[in-house]
Amino acid sequence: MTAFFAYLRQLVGNGKAATIAILVFIAILCTLFTRCAKADEIDLRTGSSFGTEGTGPVIGLQVKHYNAQYDVFAGTLLWGSTRYKGLVVPNNWDWHVGIESCRAEICAGIGAAYVQRIDAINGAHTNFFLQLSWRPPTEHFRFSSLDIGHISDAGTSDVNIGRQAALASWRLQ
Repeated sequence: MTAFFAYLRQLVGNGKAATIAILVFIAILCTLFTRCAKADEIDLRTGSSFGTEGTGPVIGLQVKHYNAQYDVFAGTLLWGSTRYKGLVVPNNWDWHVGIESCRAEICAGIGAAYVQRIDAINGAHTNFFLQLSWRPPTEHFRFSSLDIGHISDAGTSDVNIGRQAALASWRLQ
């Protein structure tokens, strides 16, 4: 069994805790990919980055196309500057696309992201985009969802800190 887990760890260039978190996310994603039928929407996303790379404001837009089997999303986020290892990491910007599925109020998505600038947090322009969301059962003002998003290259470059943010999505359409 240990050899099997060692083999799976080759998929990512992370430590033991991060590898476990990635595998748990994949299990959640596979469990949730069933169906979700709703109308399309455009969301304003606001929040803050958090974690090892420090904190900073995050804002963006995301378009969601709802399908009977899965949802497709495309968006952009502007990541505010943060402090990492005592140095200021300038703000950065990404474009991302992916697919998402929901079960009840919980959604999980996976996709690709392109980061404008390689820096001390993201060591490559191309990254994975992961997202977990809670969507309330009824519309509260224009609040659409509470999201945790993460972009990183899964250890395929020397710098693999990655960025994550807690975001509130506000329905514009």
